[in-house]
Amino acid sequence: MPSRLLDRIPWATLRVRLTLLNTAVVLVAAATALIAVRVAGRAVLYREADAVLRGELQEITMALRELHPDRQAVVEELRRKAVGQKERGWFAQLLDGNGATVWMSDNCPKVVATWPIDFDKSENLVQAGPYRFVRRRVINPLDEPFYIRIGMPTAFLDQDVNSLTRLLIPLGLTLSLLTPLAGYWLALRATGPIADILRTAEHLKPTRLGDRLEVRGRRDELDQLSLTINRLLDQVATHVERQQQFVADAAHELRGPLAAIQTALEVASSKDRSVTEYRATLDDLLDETRHLSKLTNDLLLLAEGELGTPTKSQTHIDLDSIVRQTAGMFSGAAEDRSIRLLVNSADGIHATGEGRQLRQVVSNLLDNAIRFTPSGGGVTLALIFDPAAHQAVLTVADTGCGIESRHLDKVFDRFFQADSARDRGDVSRGGGLGLAICRAIIEQHGGTIAVTSQAEAGTTFSVRLPAVRSGATSLESVA
Repeated sequence: MPSRLLDRIPWATLRVRLTLLNTAVVLVAAATALIAVRVAGRAVLYREADAVLRGELQEITMALRELHPDRQAVVEELRRKAVGQKERGWFAQLLDGNGATVWMSDNCPKVVATWPIDFDKSENLVQAGPYRFVRRRVINPLDEPFYIRIGMPTAFLDQDVNSLTRLLIPLGLTLSLLTPLAGYWLALRATGPIADILRTAEHLKPTRLGDRLEVRGRRDELDQLSLTINRLLDQVATHVERQQQFVADAAHELRGPLAAIQTALEVASSKDRSVTEYRATLDDLLDETRHLSKLTNDLLLLAEGELGTPTKSQTHIDLDSIVRQTAGMFSGAAEDRSIRLLVNSADGIHATGEGRQLRQVVSNLLDNAIRFTPSGGGVTLALIFDPAAHQAVLTVADTGCGIESRHLDKVFDRFFQADSARDRGDVSRGGGLGLAICRAIIEQHGGTIAVTSQAEAGTTFSVRLPAVRSGATSLESVA
């Protein structure tokens, strides 16, 4: 649809707009340059003419001072200059100290002959209509001033300027014709990669998550755009694959309890049974539904965390209180399994977030540590403050069988279960979502979670959260 719409409105395409913009910019620049050349050429011609006039006037001034007081000789010198430059239309005029004309050449224009004298200036340059002249005051040896004017018509200068203009006009017309063509060619080359990107983007489909835009290797903005879109496509592909895997894993996990419920109901309804048998069947069904309820809640919580849904309530949380309360809840289970539970917690460490979710993180980590620690072992729950990073550091360490190194990078994956040695045949085995939920909650609170383990030596989970701290540290054995 977008492509067909652009085909109907060709001037709306980026290619046409770039062509028009390039044409306008080039034509304005060319017109400005041509006008500047004409103005500069005219200025140069007039400047050269002025220099020649001043040079001739300087020679006449020197000659007049040498010939004074022979006024006739002065007049003859002026006539000689005027006759020598007659082809160029030069004219001369001699005036006394009062501004009265003593002599002037036959071709001296009336507008120049009657031009008023500025007695305050010793020399000035005047443009009188189509004539240009230089006037200078000369002081003779008897301190008597007189004035000399030498000038010429500017028609031939204007003719030279017009000749230059006639040369510039064809150049401007040529540029006006070639600029749109060159602009379109440049726009075509510039937008060609964009057109390729659009064609590739139009063929992208959720079922073809491997398609990527071509990177030409020129390291320009278009390559940056392609790389940025490719990174986005990588993220989309990863997200879609994770969601597909999530749905498949969830269906697999839900299928077992549902099948057990269906089987129990079919067996119970196949024939009449005693009250005791019905009660046992109902107890089994209740256990399965509780498992389904917990699994569903875990899936919803995990989905909210992966979608980046903000926590429902952002409050200041006393992490030390959460650690101690959660440890107290698991002290009985640890004691029943003859496991020593040690709590090392610092007072006054506070974070911002949702208390129930952070309590679930501590609960999941403690539950895993206790379930996978043999009798006589120990579990250490520690909370300290890292002042350099302004973070609370929570660690849960056990002395269990550990996790093989090949499984460490998968322990936070959904529905991941380590080998049977880690499970130890425990009937209370979880659904494989506990650690994935922990990671989602911690990342939602702006923190990180990591794991280190050594086979047959134990496992340590470390959680870092943005926090502030005031208080002291205490050490106690809970169980």
